[in-house]
Amino acid sequence: MKIISQETVKPSSPTPSHLKTHVLSLVDNCVTHTPVPFIFFYKNYEVGEINNLKKSLSLCLTQYYPFAGRLLAPNAGQIDCNDEGVEFLEVAHEARLDDFILKNDNDESIPQLLPDFEKNRSSLIHVQLNHFTCGGVALVVSISHKVADGFTVITFVNQWAKAARGGSPFKPSFYTSPASHNDDVELPVLKLTNEETTHEVKFVLKSFVFPNSKLNDLKKEVLRSMGMGATSPELTRVEVLTSLLFKCAIDAATTRSGFFNSAVLYQPVNMRNKIIKNDPEKATGNLFSPAIVRVDDSQEIALHEVVDKLRKGKMECKDDRNVQEIGEKHARLMPILAKDVAKDRMYWATSFCWFPIYEVDFGWGKPFKFKFVLEDARIKISVLVDTPERDGIEATVRLPEEEMMIFQQDKRLLAYVGA
Repeated sequence: MKIISQETVKPSSPTPSHLKTHVLSLVDNCVTHTPVPFIFFYKNYEVGEINNLKKSLSLCLTQYYPFAGRLLAPNAGQIDCNDEGVEFLEVAHEARLDDFILKNDNDESIPQLLPDFEKNRSSLIHVQLNHFTCGGVALVVSISHKVADGFTVITFVNQWAKAARGGSPFKPSFYTSPASHNDDVELPVLKLTNEETTHEVKFVLKSFVFPNSKLNDLKKEVLRSMGMGATSPELTRVEVLTSLLFKCAIDAATTRSGFFNSAVLYQPVNMRNKIIKNDPEKATGNLFSPAIVRVDDSQEIALHEVVDKLRKGKMECKDDRNVQEIGEKHARLMPILAKDVAKDRMYWATSFCWFPIYEVDFGWGKPFKFKFVLEDARIKISVLVDTPERDGIEATVRLPEEEMMIFQQDKRLLAYVGA
């Protein structure tokens, strides 16, 4: 790997004085300041596009001005919108893009594509453009979770791409809470790392593709187990697949340990369409509510029971009426969930299905592949993304190595994986 260039990209216009301080919401303050890297793979990058890429990023940062600022302190609750800019690194790899993907899709070497967040922790965005010998590139946009959920990141990158094609990025809406933060009170933050086991347990990453035809079969199986008809209730692909992955991960942990233990599934639910009346797609920040599934250690649980618990958890999120209420919910849950992380029983699941990931076109065409990696997380994770043709779902799963060896051989799981 060779560094080609390193630069700080600043907003094209200075931030007005009355916007120099951005107060984070209560939800933001309950989220850890950790990088959330999104990787977009392109086969047809055009040499010489780097200047346009940086210029369009500069234009976009004028609208997303807090992203070009600096976090005053991990728990300060405010961003200094000082226009110090975004770290932009350009790197060359001695490998073909296709070979790199085939080699690294199922192991932990993908982090070499990622920018080094630790070099400048106060910066909120790091960008790394990775060049391959075939002419393809991997563009990594890594944004602090403190200021952005997945929807915000995808929207920001799409607006950047729009600017690169000659368009004008829209003006986003930044949401806060009436009493966002008291500097004398340290809000509970959910850390996705069990510090006691980080150096003892090796986590591995595996990807599985589930065709829509097989996901429909899975939905029918769950409905039969529920004693329901073929169309009621209206289950989604994401619900049944998330539940299947959780169930198989629990079974793998049980097989490894020799006994059934309690487990907790944490799934973020995008709340924009529920709580934002005007232009929810422009709502920026952390606007998600957690759906929680708890499985105690008294007895094993059937797949359809997991699905039912997940649906009920999502239904409870509908009671959240605004950003403040969601933040208060987070603040109540974080100390409880921190104990679950400490006891290695936390499973974190998220879905980017139906997000416009494959619409991110900087003028070189749409990405042919996408990856989302929580590099520093040391909990059990599943991430769902549509396949580029939307004919199925790709699931990326992270588990302890011993549990993954069992998980990837689960016949029930493999029954729904594509050939």
